[in-house]
Formats: sequence, C-alpha cells, structure tokens
Amino acid sequence: MLANASKKSIFLINMKAYITCPVSITHQRILLLPELKDLLKQFEIESYIYNISGKPEDVYRHDMNILQESDLLVAEVSEPSHGVGILIGLSFQFGIKRILLIKKGRSLSKILYGMPDTDILEYETKDDLKIKLQNLLSTLSKVE
Repeated sequence: MLANASKKSIFLINMKAYITCPVSITHQRILLLPELKDLLKQFEIESYIYNISGKPEDVYRHDMNILQESDLLVAEVSEPSHGVGILIGLSFQFGIKRILLIKKGRSLSKILYGMPDTDILEYETKDDLKIKLQNLLSTLSKVE
C-alpha cells in the first residue's frame, strides 16, 4: 500500500537521508536499517543511520544536526515510539520529505496518513519492503 503519495518532485542526486526506527522498547527493526541504507545508496542517496550509543545530550545534538541537513526521513514505524514521532514532527517543521514504513496489520495515527509530503509504505516481508521502497524511489522525479 502506498498512501498519500507526494505530488511534489524531489532531486535524488546529492540527497541526504536520515534512517530511523524505534529502539527503546524493542530492537526488532534495527537490523533493517543498514539494508535500507544500502538500498538508498543505489539511488545515490547519502544516508545516516540512527545510532543508539552515547550520552542522551550528545545523541540529541548530533541527530538534530543530521536531521536538519537531511532532505529525506525514512522511518520504520511498526512499533510505537515517542522519539520517532518527534523526528517525524520535526521533519515536517524542517520541510523534509518523509517515507514511513509499516508492517502490514499494524496501526498508524491518522495524522500521519494526512501529513503532506509523506509516503507510507505498508509491507509484509523484508523483501516486499525493499521492492516497494525501490519502486517508490524509482518514481520520484529528478526534476523540481
């Protein structure tokens, strides 16, 4: 399922992405992040993966700087997370495009389905996710 596909075209070349997922309660999705980074690299998108190590103040400062320099937020949202929700809200305020990834059968807040410049990909398996994300990235225009 591709919900709320953005009509605004974006440049893929020289794009920077911040990739994240919930990590405080569960680490179920964290191993997916390097694979997403590799997929984005195929589209020449430079990516930063959320790092859970370090003091909270240092992580906050570092990640806010990275997010503000990003053009795209890719967030796995199958598990609830205050931190990921905050990043999604900040990305909206910063004018950053969002791609939200959710496992089929999981629920997501209606506000996210209505958020402008946000694509939501529902997937069943890791391979299904990779195909859908690759298809979405392929359809994004390189012309503004």
